[in-house]
Amino acid sequence: MEDNEEALFDGVMREVGMAGRFQRRFNLVFNLVLVVFATMSNLNLVFAMAVPAHWCHVPGRERANLTLHQWKSITLPRENNSRGVETFDNCNMYNWSEPITEELLNRSKEDVEIIGCRDGWDYDRTWYTSTAPSQQSWVCDRELRVTNTFVASQAGDLVGSFVFGQLGDIIGRRPVFLITLSLLVVGRSMATVAAGVYPLFLATCFLGTVATNSICVSCVAVGMEISARDQSSHIAILQCLGWTAGLCLMPMIAWATGDWKSFLLISSLPCSVFFLTVWMFPESPRWLAARGRTRECLRQLRGIARVNGTAVPESAAEVLRKLGEDKETSYGFASLFSSWTLARNTFLVMLCWLINMLSYYTLTLNVTNMSGNPFLNFFWQALVELPGYLAGRALSDRYGRRWTQSAGFAAIVVGCVGLVVTSIDPTLEWLTTTMVVFVKFCFTVTNYVIYLQGIEIYPTCIRQSGTSVGTLVSTSLGMVSPYIVYLGSTTDVRLPYLILGCMALLGAGAAAFLPETLGVKLPETLHDAQRFGVDQRFWSLGRPAPAAPGCRSRKQQQQQQQRSEL
Repeated sequence: MEDNEEALFDGVMREVGMAGRFQRRFNLVFNLVLVVFATMSNLNLVFAMAVPAHWCHVPGRERANLTLHQWKSITLPRENNSRGVETFDNCNMYNWSEPITEELLNRSKEDVEIIGCRDGWDYDRTWYTSTAPSQQSWVCDRELRVTNTFVASQAGDLVGSFVFGQLGDIIGRRPVFLITLSLLVVGRSMATVAAGVYPLFLATCFLGTVATNSICVSCVAVGMEISARDQSSHIAILQCLGWTAGLCLMPMIAWATGDWKSFLLISSLPCSVFFLTVWMFPESPRWLAARGRTRECLRQLRGIARVNGTAVPESAAEVLRKLGEDKETSYGFASLFSSWTLARNTFLVMLCWLINMLSYYTLTLNVTNMSGNPFLNFFWQALVELPGYLAGRALSDRYGRRWTQSAGFAAIVVGCVGLVVTSIDPTLEWLTTTMVVFVKFCFTVTNYVIYLQGIEIYPTCIRQSGTSVGTLVSTSLGMVSPYIVYLGSTTDVRLPYLILGCMALLGAGAAAFLPETLGVKLPETLHDAQRFGVDQRFWSLGRPAPAAPGCRSRKQQQQQQQRSEL
């Protein structure tokens, strides 16, 4: 009965249009353009919180006839950095008891007292005019403030995924969209004036990030639920392209501005423009039907039909009435563990999502610790995501979701082994950068696949909870990624790559046990999800399903009509 009713609702949606002008407009505005700006707002703290090269400020250089290197040689002790290379100490200075002159260059410093920076710090302004750490002196004994800021930001993502993931399935996709859009704009704008009070700054970073994931989840949920089922990979790739475009645009803006406050405002305030497009954002008809809200569902269907140039069939009211009588009760996240099979699938989704997000953010945050132009380093790592997403779509549509993801993780293990060998050698910096880009490419493939699987494994009644739970768990444990980066910058540069390689090895095994979603009947109800994947063979490849009648090309439809006439 449940399958029959879902088929009837799909019939109504085909009459209304599942690939018409309304769907194209919605996905272009909200699953592509909005994602560009939401991505910049999500990750703009990477450059705002960058720590430039710094050293103790020792007064008097303006009166001495010495180069900067000579001045450092006299005033700063030396230490080995995380690569084992000898450099000037960032946090200590020599306490000379006599005026500093050129004569001190060749004098022994063994008996000179070493003290902490007494008069503040000087900063290398080659790439950054001003960042929050350089403006507020969050270095040396206060350097953990930078790491803790990223943790607070990811804590916001965690809370947002938990709260708004469930609210999306309880109060609807549209209200969650409006709430999260407001929080995103307000939080990032307030951060620019709150840095002087560190607890307040943490709160604004938390507030600005609490919405960034949920706003994209709301958009993709509606896009999926008003479109044909075989359009899921198309919608997912649109969001991925928007994400990549935002990542590529963001470092260019940061490079052009130089000042962290201007950069935060320029990369965040454009999101407020989408308050003017809320009339184009409908409530999901499938969600309304699943909740038994027949009258509102009909109103949304009429709006979609009007834009598509179609009409709502007369049988729609009766179909919706039946769905309303038999509507399923969803218990939010608890529904994801309502059977052994569904709980196992949910656990595997969470594990793969955790590995992807932890590794992705570790690589992203670590970009400012790499040598060379930080903006171009970030740009190249972002640009490689475009072919990564396209390769992920092509491979997952050809060979299936689970084996594409498992093979991607295996390739990451190989890349991380190479990085452990090369990252310690400064002369192999070009090879290290190339291998980091390769690992980022592979993580892009696996990230795309798990995002798509997270959408396809769950039915409408728990889809937003299901797609949020992966982010919830991955963000909660992924909050350690700033500390992994911190270990790499202060202890051993190889540690982040060693940790990522071990995580990817675990992901290769976990991904292989997820059910295949390519070319199979996806779950329509909670009952379907509770048994999904039980009858699948382990050693098998996914096969693409034939296109739905309403989604075939015009040539295919003409050929089908000719065969029918014959």
